[in-house]
Amino acid sequence: MSNRREQLDLLRSGIVIAGVLILFYRSVLWLILLWGPLFYLQYRRLCLEWEEARRWRINLEFKEGLQGISAALNAGYSIENAIEESKKDLQVLYGKDSPLCREFQIMLEQLRLNRPVEQVMDEFASRNGVEDIKSFAEVFRTARRSGGNLVAITRNCAERIAEKIEVSREIHTLIAGKRMEGRIMTVVPLGMILYFWICSPGFLDCLYTGIRGRITMSFFLAVYIAAYLLSEKICRIRI
Repeated sequence: MSNRREQLDLLRSGIVIAGVLILFYRSVLWLILLWGPLFYLQYRRLCLEWEEARRWRINLEFKEGLQGISAALNAGYSIENAIEESKKDLQVLYGKDSPLCREFQIMLEQLRLNRPVEQVMDEFASRNGVEDIKSFAEVFRTARRSGGNLVAITRNCAERIAEKIEVSREIHTLIAGKRMEGRIMTVVPLGMILYFWICSPGFLDCLYTGIRGRITMSFFLAVYIAAYLLSEKICRIRI
């Protein structure tokens, strides 16, 4: 794993999946049979979340990076030196190990090999897959070929990205409460099963024995997983 947070996410997911399977099946055999596939599905979902988080962070840093590049260009620096100056500012703000600092370092190394700056910028956009960076790379390439005002272009792009980020933050703030409600609702069914286990031993025994009971609990588990995935999808809004 790339960092400790991802490792903790996987560990927490594995424990939660094991707990859910025990509640729904009360069987070590079913736990062994189903834990692997469910954990794999959760891992795939977490990979998408990690990738989204990475792109969001790069977008935030790219906004600051563009502002630094624009200021350096306005001061008379070449595009190569402007990227270098912007990287120094990013190291102060986010640390030298931030994603965009590493990307800017790669770009600088490629530029020192006398590669065209437009091509370097296109490769930077392709590596990260962030829509705003791709748009900027296209506009930058066109401006370089047509002799456009790079200072104005970078400044306008930085302002547009900043506005988009602010809108995204407002939307995430508005749906944060709904996301929490959805997660609480996913815990309620598990709490009800645990309540019956503790307060009414034997009340749910019919659901844990026989083929009919296993089929019923498997159906409930499928509905539960579908509801969880649906609530997560509803709260995931892209701009």
